[in-house]
Amino acid sequence: MTAGHDHLHDGHHEALMQSIQDPVTLKHLARFMTDFAKDPANITDEDASWLYAQGFLPEKIELYDFEKYDPSLFLSDVQRWMTREVNGDYSIVFNNKILFTQTFRNFCKVAPITAIWRNGRITPYDDVWEKCTTGQLTEPRKFVAKPLGGGGGGGVYFIEVGARKAVVESNEPGRERFVLPVQDLIKVFDGARVPFMLTEFIYQGAFTKALYPLTVNTVRMLVVRDPDTLLPHVVRTVQRMGTSSSYPIDNFSLGGLSAEIDIETGVLGPGVAAAGPYTGKLWDHHPNTGEPIAGQVIPNWQDIVARMKNLFLQVPYISYCGFDLILMDDDVVVLEGNSFSQVRLFQMHRPLLPDPAYVKVLKHHGIYQEPTFSEDENEHRAEGHHAGVAGTGAGARS
Repeated sequence: MTAGHDHLHDGHHEALMQSIQDPVTLKHLARFMTDFAKDPANITDEDASWLYAQGFLPEKIELYDFEKYDPSLFLSDVQRWMTREVNGDYSIVFNNKILFTQTFRNFCKVAPITAIWRNGRITPYDDVWEKCTTGQLTEPRKFVAKPLGGGGGGGVYFIEVGARKAVVESNEPGRERFVLPVQDLIKVFDGARVPFMLTEFIYQGAFTKALYPLTVNTVRMLVVRDPDTLLPHVVRTVQRMGTSSSYPIDNFSLGGLSAEIDIETGVLGPGVAAAGPYTGKLWDHHPNTGEPIAGQVIPNWQDIVARMKNLFLQVPYISYCGFDLILMDDDVVVLEGNSFSQVRLFQMHRPLLPDPAYVKVLKHHGIYQEPTFSEDENEHRAEGHHAGVAGTGAGARS
């Protein structure tokens, strides 16, 4: 057992890696191998061998604090990819933003769809697109366009439409900001290779806006379903914040910050960054605005948690989801759901597996494997572990 955590077994990462045989999991292992080979992190051969055997990408030696926490307490990258299968066929609800919006609008507030762009053509959902492109708007309107599938926040456009012109901002290199006549609004999608969904822009509440007013700062909440009681369990929540590096979005992979939210109290911890100029430090105040982060309390937090648990109960066919939430002053908008949520933004603060309820879900879905090593093998592995992670984990805490 892992010291202080009777629900975990030392060596479970290696046991899982060695047990992978079925075609679906082998597909995820192949993705891991590709990502491992492409990872630019500068590590020793010894560290690479150890990380690979555990199922971690090289970047984690800098992002995760393997000195403070036993590595067995972290969800590995291979395990994270395996969570993609937890929802089974219902994962399609999360993999297509149209389907997600049309499904979840029956149970919660979502961003209304204005139009869909596909293969050079626009399919309007109401008369708003026509009013935008013919100069019939009585007041300016703001929209967000993003790819229908995938994740990571790439290719997002913020479009403010007036009577004659539209101002567009994007995270796409070379298209950061441009202006179009309203009749040429469809040219926003010039060169796009995937379908896009255009939705109304959601204005965030005062609390999250104060953290960094130039981006919409979203909450990521990881919720799972207990396989026995079928009740929802909130595993971890973080507040994301944009920075000058991630602008115009709050994306963590592009230089935004993540601050853990205490699930019971709604109190924020310090912010950390996984990329960009703000890595390697804990941020008690926002690096651009100076606004306090650590110690701030999200208003009406317990009501937000209760709403998300109730939402999970109303959609009984999902068992695992990382929800992205926009907190308004008096409401919550469920922006999207992620069936295999990225976990760096959680585990750069502390590992996920000390939570027995979360591990129970992983075991039920075959994402956790109890090891069958002998005592001699365990001693040998322990020696290798201490050598393999020496000097690691300083990335977010130096």
